[in-house]
Amino acid sequence: VMGQEKAVCSVLEAFRSSRLGPYEIRVSYRPKARVGHFDFDLLLTDEAGETSRNPVVSGICSKGNPHQSISGWFDIHFVDCVDFGQGETVCLSREGSLAEALFVMLGRVTPPGGMIMVSYVSDMVWGLESDLHALTRQCLRLREPEIPPSCTPLGWLLFASGCRNIKGGAYDVQGSSRLAGEMAPNPVYESTFTRRLAERVSAYLASEPCGEFADLERICRANGARILREIGQSI
Repeated sequence: VMGQEKAVCSVLEAFRSSRLGPYEIRVSYRPKARVGHFDFDLLLTDEAGETSRNPVVSGICSKGNPHQSISGWFDIHFVDCVDFGQGETVCLSREGSLAEALFVMLGRVTPPGGMIMVSYVSDMVWGLESDLHALTRQCLRLREPEIPPSCTPLGWLLFASGCRNIKGGAYDVQGSSRLAGEMAPNPVYESTFTRRLAERVSAYLASEPCGEFADLERICRANGARILREIGQSI
């Protein structure tokens, strides 16, 4: 039991005093009733020493269940716009590649075979505006064209984290809709996940664009092209 608790704590402590561009990350966490599970928040501190009023990430970090071969996982709300008060709001997806850098950090502490689940209704739950969440919801509601979850705005962030098996609406841990990104447990799965991802994204990019959703598709097709460029080096 103590080993599981320490393992999760070490994962979360890895964020302490880490930097995200010009910001320093602050982490707070507390154990849940279930052993090996922690509620946690990641906040940002700016160069003036002001800490964000809302967390940039809030959720659950779990050790998983080693006895059932379940790797560790995150189930999170990601907040793209961080409020520092006095009218200062920072939107990570518009500040260089800070949103991607944050998910890269999450991916680095997610074990092989682990998962990152991210809500695509966090903006609605918390009463915030977020293009990333709103556009992802629009993508997932469409039946034609069928946009791969990996090509949606939040799906791209899961890809950036290192997840290669990305599913839409597959998990519902905290009671709201999620994208789920899975890390490959070994090189064989890595190859399989990458091949399937490439096939699905390639098929989408080869399909006829839908003029009715031109703006939405422009974003998703650009994400798909970036995915293929990235994995083209490892296929």
